[in-house]
Amino acid sequence: MAWIVFDARKIRDYGVGTHIQGLLPALMRQAPPSFQWLLLAPMEAQPLLASLLPDTGSTVRVEWTRARPFEWRTHVEIPWRVRRHVDGPCVFHAPYFPVPMGLRCPVVLTLHDAILLEVWPRRAGPWVARFARWLIGWSAERSACVVTVSQTAARQILHYFPGLADKIHVIPNGIHPAFRVPIGTDEVERQCRTLGLPPREYLLYVGNDKPHKNLHRLIEVCIDLWRQQLMTHRLVLAGMPEAAWRRTVRRYYPWTQLGWVRWVPYCDVETLRAVYAGAAALVQPSLDEGFGLPVVEAMAVGTPVVCSRAGALPEVAGDAAVYFDPTDPTEMAQAIRRVLEDQDLRSACRERGRRRACQFRWEDAADRFLALYDRLWILGARTV
Repeated sequence: MAWIVFDARKIRDYGVGTHIQGLLPALMRQAPPSFQWLLLAPMEAQPLLASLLPDTGSTVRVEWTRARPFEWRTHVEIPWRVRRHVDGPCVFHAPYFPVPMGLRCPVVLTLHDAILLEVWPRRAGPWVARFARWLIGWSAERSACVVTVSQTAARQILHYFPGLADKIHVIPNGIHPAFRVPIGTDEVERQCRTLGLPPREYLLYVGNDKPHKNLHRLIEVCIDLWRQQLMTHRLVLAGMPEAAWRRTVRRYYPWTQLGWVRWVPYCDVETLRAVYAGAAALVQPSLDEGFGLPVVEAMAVGTPVVCSRAGALPEVAGDAAVYFDPTDPTEMAQAIRRVLEDQDLRSACRERGRRRACQFRWEDAADRFLALYDRLWILGARTV
């Protein structure tokens, strides 16, 4: 009997949490019935796991743990729990670094990008970057295979860690099935008005306020367009923690108080789908991205996408987006205005976007991860 130990401790986080919430149910739906699963999850995730995995049966065991990924006890408690509960061949699936020390089984590690190495030196000093590089490198070297989510991210990772060339695999993310379900105009308007949003009269940004997201430049571009009376659409921020919104309010207080910049608190997938569908366009101004999941989610519901030509965004969006240089405010403003003012362009973006989004399915990602598990069991701990 084969065991999969899946580290789901970051399931409630933004970013990596979305990856886990999409991949884990697909893995368990498609895995052979002979698989046994050990899930490592935080106590606070009980309701979320119950909703994602309503019928786990006897093949799934959940171990609730308070050991956080970057705490020292991760390297003591997690290997102990694995040895205590697993009684056969085992693969440890780590959807984030660091890999716990002391594991005696092959590890599948996901590195979503190398942005951490590029951003931290400017925020916290070079010693933090050096430590992050060592920790990521050690985790990758310990792993039997390393997975990333785009060819762009793979190139970034290999730039820092060229020794991983023989064991890196690209498995793109998927999107929640709800984003593929058509939503009627009346339902969009109802949900938008419930949230206080004017349907089709706002631009949407989904993400946090980390430096590489370039959010402040987007807000300043919008403010310039409003001041020149070249745009009447509001800017709505979603998928952002409350602390990030408070920082935005402090920096742009008049514009948030007057309603030009608005915030949608964390919401369920069905509500977020309506927020996407009610937007005139999604704007993704990132300086770098390992994947860009909001771009695919917007395309799936038929919302035009305006995004930077940086990182993996062109790889993911293909010909279904209007692009701009994220360091050039003038070009960003022109791209936004083009989409808002050109109905034919918006229609073309919707059509191409829906086709493009069909390429990103969690079921496909799960199949490829299951194939990696099989190869690891056949080859032992050697690189696959």
